[in-house]
Amino acid sequence: MTSARKTVLMLVAVLFTVALGLGMTAATMRLENRAAAIRFERLADSVANRIHQRMVQHLALLRATRSHFDASEQPVSVTEFRRFVDGLALQRDYSGIQGIGYAALTPVGDSSRASARITQVQGMPIEIHPRSDQNLIGPIALLEPMDARNSAAIGYDMFSEPVRQEAITAALASGEPHATGPVQLVQEITAEKQAGFLIYTPTREGLFQHFPAREQGGLVYAAFRAGDLHHAVLETFPDPPVLLRTIDRAAPEQPLFDNHPPGLPDRLTRHSVQREFDIAGRSWQVTLTPRTEFLGADDRRASAIVGALSALLVLAVVAAVLTLFRALAETERSARQSAQQAEERALLLREMQHRIKNHLARIQAIARQTARSTADLEEFEQVFGARLSAMAKAQDAVTRGQRDSADLRELLQGEIGSIARKSPAGGILSGPEVQLDGREAQAVGLVVYELGTNAMKHGAGGSGPVVQWRVEPRENRRWLVLDWFEAGAAPCPDSAEAPAGGFGSQLIEALVEGDLEGRFTRDFDSSGMRIAIEFPLSLA
Repeated sequence: MTSARKTVLMLVAVLFTVALGLGMTAATMRLENRAAAIRFERLADSVANRIHQRMVQHLALLRATRSHFDASEQPVSVTEFRRFVDGLALQRDYSGIQGIGYAALTPVGDSSRASARITQVQGMPIEIHPRSDQNLIGPIALLEPMDARNSAAIGYDMFSEPVRQEAITAALASGEPHATGPVQLVQEITAEKQAGFLIYTPTREGLFQHFPAREQGGLVYAAFRAGDLHHAVLETFPDPPVLLRTIDRAAPEQPLFDNHPPGLPDRLTRHSVQREFDIAGRSWQVTLTPRTEFLGADDRRASAIVGALSALLVLAVVAAVLTLFRALAETERSARQSAQQAEERALLLREMQHRIKNHLARIQAIARQTARSTADLEEFEQVFGARLSAMAKAQDAVTRGQRDSADLRELLQGEIGSIARKSPAGGILSGPEVQLDGREAQAVGLVVYELGTNAMKHGAGGSGPVVQWRVEPRENRRWLVLDWFEAGAAPCPDSAEAPAGGFGSQLIEALVEGDLEGRFTRDFDSSGMRIAIEFPLSLA
C-alpha cells in the first residue's frame, strides 16, 4: 500500500470517527437541553402558579372584607375594622399586601362633609387630596394595618387618578373585583419605591349610611407592593434559580416586577418561558428565565462523557489504523524478503551451477592435459591430485574471505608453502593487501601452483622465488601487477615440462589471458627468470 493511500485511509477513518463522535455529542447535548428545558418549564409553571394562587387568596381576603362591610348593620368603626384586619395576619401570612382599606364614593359637592366624617372616624384632621374636577370623589377613609406608610394614604382621593378611576368604574359596573394597571402607591414614602397595583370591589355599606348620596356606596380595596408580592412567592422556593419579569399586558411599558440583570447571555434567554393568567379583570404575563447556576456542570455531564468517549474512540481508531498499517508494512516487508530470498537462492543456484560447470570443465581440461604429459597412471595420479589440491586450496581461501573473496597474500602463502615445505617457500612475499574474487582466486591459485611446481622441479640453488605485487590504475580500472623472480633459473628446452612450452606453460597462459583477461610474460637473463602477470581486478 502506497503512502498516499495510507494517508487517505487514515484521514477517512479519523474523519468518520470524529463526525460520529460529534454527532453523538451533539445529539446528547440536544437531549440535555431538552431535559433542562422541560425541567425549567416545570419550575416556571410552579412559580407562575404560586403567583396566581397567591393572588386568588388575596382576592378571597378582599371578598371576605366586603362581606364584613355588607353584613354590618351599623357603619364599620375604625376599631372594628382594625380588629378584623389584625385577625387576617396580613404581614405574617399574606406578604405583598400593603393594606386593606375602604374608600367612600361621594359627590364632589359633599367633599367637605366627607372630610369631616373621615376626621371624626380617624380622630385626627384629614384633608381630602388632591383637588379633583371629577363628579365623584373616592377618599381613603379606612386603611389597615395602620403604619407609617398607610397613614400617609388616608384622605387620598383615588378617583382623581386615571388608572385608579378606570378600575373603580369597571368594578362598579360589574359588581366584581377589578384590578388597576401598574401605579405608584401613595404609601411609597421612602427612597426605595416599588411598582404597585390595587384591586377594588364595591360595597353599599360603610361609613356614610346617613349621607344623602348613600346610593353611591363605597369601595373595599387592597393595595399591593408588587416587589414584595413576588419576593414572597420566590421565598417559598429554596434558592430558586429563576429570574422573573411580570407585566400587565395592557400597560407593558411599566413592569410590575423585573429582576433580570442587563446583558443576559443567549444560552439563558433562549430557555425563557412565558405564562399568562387573569388577575381581577387584568391579564398578567410572567416571563421566567433561568439563572446561570440553573444550567450547571451537571446538566452537561452526559455530553462531556460522550465527548470524552468520542475522543477516546478517535484515538483508538488512529491506533488501530496505525497497527493495521504496521501489520501491512510487516507483511509487505516479509513478502519482499521472501521474494528477495527466493531470487537470491535462484541466483545462488545459477551461480553454483555455473561454477560447477566451470570447475568440471577446468578439471576435465587439467585431467586431459595431465594425461598427455605423464608417462603412466601413477604419475598421472600424483600430478592430477596435486593440481586438484591447488584448486581446493584456492576455493578454501575464497570461502574464508568476505564477499566471496580471497586475500592474495594468504593465497600465495598457501600455494607456495605447500610446494616448498617451508614458509614461504624460502622466498619473499611483498605487496599491498589485495582481495581477489572467486574466479580470480581460482585462476591465480592454479597459476601459482604451476609456477611453484616448476620452481621446485627446475629451479637453481634451491632458493625459493621472490614474489612482489602492486596495484596500478589503468583506464579507470585497477590492475594487479605480480612479479615472479627465480634466481639462477634457465630455460630447459629439452625437458617436457620446460616452462617454454610444456602443459604448465599452456595452462598458465590460458588462465591469465583467458580467465583473467590479462597478460603473461616471461624473460630470462643472467640473474634468473622473471615472470610478470598483469590483469584487471574485479573488486574495489
